[in-house]
Amino acid sequence: MSKLFHSLFKQSVSRLVMGSFVFVLLLPLGFLASSMPEQSWGSVKNEILEKHLLIAKSTGETIRLYFSSYQKSLQVFANTADLTNTKEPEKFKARMANLLKSFENVDVISYLSLDDYSRIVSVRPNAQGTFKKSLDEPFLKYLTFGNRHSSIRDVSPVFKSTISNHPVVLVKTYVYDKHDTKRGILFVEVGLSFINDTCAKIGSGSKEYCSIVDSLGKVVAHPNKQWVDESFDLSMLSIVQKIKRGESGTMDFSSEYLKEEAVAGYTTVGKLGWGVMIFQSKSALDSPLKEVMKTILKWLVFGIGLALFVAYFLTRQITKPISMLVLKSKESGVRSNTFNLGDVPKNTPVEIAQLWIAISSLISRLQRSNNEVKKLNYSLSKEVKIATAKLRETNKHLYKISSRDHLTKIANRRYFEDTVTKVLDLKQGDNASIILIDVDKFKYINDTYGHDAGDLALVHIADLMKKCTRDGDLPARLGGDEFVIYIKNCGPKSLSRVAENLRKAVEDNPIIWSGKEIPLSLSVGTVNHEIDGEITLTQLLKYADEAMYVSKENGRNKVSAYEFVADNPETKSVNLDAFDSVDKVMFEPAGEVVMDIMDEKTNEPENEDMDKLVNEEDSLPTV
Repeated sequence: MSKLFHSLFKQSVSRLVMGSFVFVLLLPLGFLASSMPEQSWGSVKNEILEKHLLIAKSTGETIRLYFSSYQKSLQVFANTADLTNTKEPEKFKARMANLLKSFENVDVISYLSLDDYSRIVSVRPNAQGTFKKSLDEPFLKYLTFGNRHSSIRDVSPVFKSTISNHPVVLVKTYVYDKHDTKRGILFVEVGLSFINDTCAKIGSGSKEYCSIVDSLGKVVAHPNKQWVDESFDLSMLSIVQKIKRGESGTMDFSSEYLKEEAVAGYTTVGKLGWGVMIFQSKSALDSPLKEVMKTILKWLVFGIGLALFVAYFLTRQITKPISMLVLKSKESGVRSNTFNLGDVPKNTPVEIAQLWIAISSLISRLQRSNNEVKKLNYSLSKEVKIATAKLRETNKHLYKISSRDHLTKIANRRYFEDTVTKVLDLKQGDNASIILIDVDKFKYINDTYGHDAGDLALVHIADLMKKCTRDGDLPARLGGDEFVIYIKNCGPKSLSRVAENLRKAVEDNPIIWSGKEIPLSLSVGTVNHEIDGEITLTQLLKYADEAMYVSKENGRNKVSAYEFVADNPETKSVNLDAFDSVDKVMFEPAGEVVMDIMDEKTNEPENEDMDKLVNEEDSLPTV
């Protein structure tokens, strides 16, 4: 018996370790296999959450396709029917009534003329067409505002229809004449019954339900019919906030409707900005899973205890000679010249005995190679220095590429947004000034003289922007023919003067293409606001954009300033009187403007680590 015992541990280490692992792992797994359900409680919960997320995404895609079908039908009708001629109202209403018959779940179809923003023709099912002249309805204000700002979606949030007095969604399309000019808006009021029916089919019981909100966070579909009828606002809920940010996923949620904790899968419906949420009560999930977990833990504890006892015994027999080898190897640091491991101990596994002999031979070779290693280390340190220098050069090149616009060589949009956002976070008390620039009739230059002439115009304007600003200011190209300048800590008057000087410089310095002089002009909008920890770059660009649109509407080649009304800090407007005063500012050379602004309070530029890698002449401004 003793000989058999000793022969067992004279086997290879691979056999001993394999036997130990098989015993330790298979024994508890065998117990678990007899008591576990097909899937663990964790995987069951994850699968349910993934199922809710998948259902939410599928429902969102159904809603998107549902409204897309209306949108495409309206576009086809607007392209094939002459809707701009409303001099024959009966024929006009008849055409719209024929279109209305092809729609389901539509309360009314209407046409809004953009010639005067007041004339509306509406047709209801089984009713005569009516002419309106009122714009008091909220959805009509939405329509006319959307005509001036292309960012407004073609599918509206939920409105209370003044015709059916039910919640509806507005689906619109623009109507163009033969000159490709917007002449009107064709839109339908779509009821919510289809969406509510789709959502109602999802819930499998009182502990699971579907909810849909629009882009404003208002209820579109929900088991609570009163919330649907009143378009109840859920925008303050954390899950709705995630949806409004365009996120999708799963989360724990305290359901006011269920009056208990729940889990939810949620998703955002593409460009609509709507959200679909599938809720499941936690109690409906936890009760069966808790029983499964108790059974699993009971057998797991027993199996692991038995496996640990056997594993300890086997491991001790394996590691004993290894421990001796480790202790003797440590002595090599003290007696590096005379160290010897000695003979292999008894009952040592084959692989460890071979390792014992190999280490003895290795120690002697290491002593001989020690001096060679030192020489190699010295040579390697030199190569590392050379490689580091090359890496720094590569980083400099990558930094310049990632922060510059490739055509104009000024800052690109990403660099501009990152830099100005840091300023708004760190420079409270300073003034934030934005100049937003759009090149007038740039498409005409491209179409008439070619894109090379257009590129020359953009480079020319970028050069004038650099000449009309200080080194600490940040001119950038947003994209296409749009530019922006961040003016570092200056007042409204200096900001207006810089903008006017730039406009005048562009007007007075046309480009020469193929021997022909091509005049240029800019529509400019400015905004100036104290950095107070609340103002964001998105808001500043929005205000500057509104001012720029006023410049375009007033005939282009103008500078318009966005002003904040002092009596009510929350009220903001574009002051038309300010435009006249800005237009009267005389042109001054760029150097004089810079000196004028430099008299105001400025801050030293911050040197980022990456900025230090770029030479002064190649680096972009830091504000």
